[in-house]
Amino acid sequence: MIDQAAGLRAMHADAPTGLAPLEGTQACVIGSGKGGVGKSLLAGLLAAALARRGRRTLLVDGAQNQGNQHVLFGVRPVASLEALLQGERTPEDLLVPLTDHLDLLPADSGAETLYGLGPIDRARLHQRVTRLWDDYEHVIVDGGPGLESVVRAAAIRAGRLTVVTTPDPAALSDAYALLKIVHLQVPSIHIGVMVNRVAADDEPQLVFDRLQLAALRFLGRGLEDLGAVPESESLRAAARRPGTVLGIESAGVEAWADRLASATAEPAGHEGDQARGQWG
Repeated sequence: MIDQAAGLRAMHADAPTGLAPLEGTQACVIGSGKGGVGKSLLAGLLAAALARRGRRTLLVDGAQNQGNQHVLFGVRPVASLEALLQGERTPEDLLVPLTDHLDLLPADSGAETLYGLGPIDRARLHQRVTRLWDDYEHVIVDGGPGLESVVRAAAIRAGRLTVVTTPDPAALSDAYALLKIVHLQVPSIHIGVMVNRVAADDEPQLVFDRLQLAALRFLGRGLEDLGAVPESESLRAAARRPGTVLGIESAGVEAWADRLASATAEPAGHEGDQARGQWG
């Protein structure tokens, strides 16, 4: 399979990158087809890493009614999406400052009004909060559980999707399902892959090659290899202990933040070169 993947990678230069010209601040959506792969923790760590670089960053809990980012960071929401929906609050009222350069837009948890929302009303709610995007250099959206919430987040002012997976076969299968659906629904979006909880040095490349092979063969597009995050007791502890995320750094996430910060800072005239090279 890896020999096959190596051959197909030669096609990558001619495959569409999915990176289209965009206006204003665009979100980077962090998604996974399978729960339990560490997506929410990595989204929080990425946002914190960007903020440490002096980049004004907004972390959005895209779960809407199954929020957990406020739990990870050990903070209490000051207002609710339900209140926003009912016209009692503005999007700015929902913001929770985490550091000098990092704000959180938390989600609700178990709100009856949000539970009964249809897809159109959910999309309208999402559009209301996206008016905040242009106040930030980076917007990181934790796409929430399942395919629907990630596709919805990717479809509204998102320039990039990062699919988080693990080497587990079920996680890989669900990761491909996600990137396939997003590719079909939002073909202009750029898609990268981050492999979490790797235990062996060769696992990141093996996992990426499997997804790259499928994407090139069946979707006619390339993916970006964003690297990997090893299995770590400190990361497991951060997930179990609310409020400790800001004190955790991971080399894999730090490298990911450097790439995203560098790509965002690229002059507009070089966007095409960036897409064909580092982001290709």
